[in-house]
Amino acid sequence: MPRYTGIGVLVLAGALVARLAWQGSHYILHSEQRGSVGGFVAPAPGSDAHLFAPWESDAIISLDAGVQDAGAGRMMAAEVDVDRAASIVTAMRLQSRLASPPFFEVSIAALDRVMQGHADDERMMEHVTEVRAALAELRSSTNAADDSPPTGKPDAKRVSIGAPRELAGDSTLDPETLRSNYLDATLMPDTAEILLPPASRSMADGVRVENLTIAGAAQTLDGIRWRNVTFVGTHLRYEGGALDLRDVHFVNCRFGVTSDARGARLANALALGESSIAIE
Repeated sequence: MPRYTGIGVLVLAGALVARLAWQGSHYILHSEQRGSVGGFVAPAPGSDAHLFAPWESDAIISLDAGVQDAGAGRMMAAEVDVDRAASIVTAMRLQSRLASPPFFEVSIAALDRVMQGHADDERMMEHVTEVRAALAELRSSTNAADDSPPTGKPDAKRVSIGAPRELAGDSTLDPETLRSNYLDATLMPDTAEILLPPASRSMADGVRVENLTIAGAAQTLDGIRWRNVTFVGTHLRYEGGALDLRDVHFVNCRFGVTSDARGARLANALALGESSIAIE
């Protein structure tokens, strides 16, 4: 065998060993990252600590990277980090995957840390808000739908509408005025507003919606006092005004919120499964 052939074999063997060593170190590093995310260490056997699902860990790792990049002033990298987390959350929602309550708590805490010291960064706020909304939608997708009206007679029929319903000032929409406790707007376009209060959308208008299930289409939450209402498959919007929700539940809903502290407060509450939220 020619001498140069032997040398070539040794070079190839060395390269192979080096690559295997690199892959091994990469695997170990990745495993260590999955074992400690956002300051939470994977629990030891027999402990009461929470163990995240692999996809939950991946999302938290991305958010933790966002915290580190934002803290170092690498804002574009931080945007990529949080966008990756949003993609994971959305993909899991579309696959009907369930998330554990601690996942929402850890994710929201990480997003809050991303924004520390960057409250005036509107672009970063937009990216972070998208993640908050994605978390709220994931939480909503896990809620069990109940097709029966929340209150009233069990044989009450649904009232279907094909156009927005106007609500006058100092009025209340409830099972008595609707003559049903289920308002079905699924025949309306997905972006069409279901209920239209006075244009001022002020709490001073005295508009109340109570004891109803509302399905389909879209609804802006500002300026109406909501009591014991369940939204099913509705696109909910919050435009930054006064908000008053009491015992309000969301099933398979989508959310659009303002990219500011008020929108963050609402999105966080929705992601944590809170049913009563008030913003002055």
